[in-house]
Amino acid sequence: MTRINAFGEVRSSPPGARLSGILAITLAVALLSLSDSVVKLLGDRLALGQLVCLRSVAAGFLLALACSASSRSGLRPRRPGWVTARSLCLAAMWFLYYASLPVLPFAVAAAGFYTAPLWMALMARAWLGRRLGRAGWGALGLGLAGVAVVLRPGAGMASAWFALPLGAALCYALAALLTETRLRDEAALTMAFNLNAVLAVAGAAWVAGLGLVHPGGTGFVLAQWREVTREDAILIGLLAVLLAVIATLVARAYQSAPAPLVGMFDNAYLAFAVLWGALLFGTAPGPAEAAGIALIGLGSLLMSRAG
Repeated sequence: MTRINAFGEVRSSPPGARLSGILAITLAVALLSLSDSVVKLLGDRLALGQLVCLRSVAAGFLLALACSASSRSGLRPRRPGWVTARSLCLAAMWFLYYASLPVLPFAVAAAGFYTAPLWMALMARAWLGRRLGRAGWGALGLGLAGVAVVLRPGAGMASAWFALPLGAALCYALAALLTETRLRDEAALTMAFNLNAVLAVAGAAWVAGLGLVHPGGTGFVLAQWREVTREDAILIGLLAVLLAVIATLVARAYQSAPAPLVGMFDNAYLAFAVLWGALLFGTAPGPAEAAGIALIGLGSLLMSRAG
């Protein structure tokens, strides 16, 4: 498949590269769903900024070692401005999504987050001139109908909290298109290291900012710092390893294949989220929520194919 990127250059996605991207994103979302379920479990024991900072410091250290051992990767990106812009989008994504996890069922938060392929296709239409066609617009309608079903009348505060994973989806979609159009030649390890450096700084800034404007806050989002037990430290280490692998796989996936195609397989996260929600939290979605999640997943799938 041949296409023109944002620089007006003709770029091709050989079948082997497309398959590599599909496999990379599928493994990434399998690990990401596990990682996010662990974050939800830690929500009543650690603070958001603390967790993001500690996890990313550890993951950044692992990635720095990997970069130093690689002959093709270094810590300094070729396009530092675009790489950092991508990392900022992903940092905003994680903060928004994680802030929603303590208050929304895992599968419902995942449904909001995985409207991302819809936004990817719409942004690709505006940015790269990719046509949606009838199938694309129909897919968008299905996705929006799914959001409406999840936020059925009477949902109350859930409607406000659902805006957080939707915002995270927008940030993720923008990061994905930046990776495809501006950063195809960057080393995946380098981008993963930059992401974790930005996340570590953002986490530390969140903690420091809370100390200035809201000291003594409680809850996952507003608490400044909590005691880290030995079990917590082990879980943070596990999250760091997972994040280092996930960040590398996601970067590689969006470099190898078009964003809408990768987004189609990205939707496997929804199935994993329902599974982990049932196994770890005993919160299987109700009939209306399940129908909404199915509509969002179907809409994203069709949009990805249309893109």
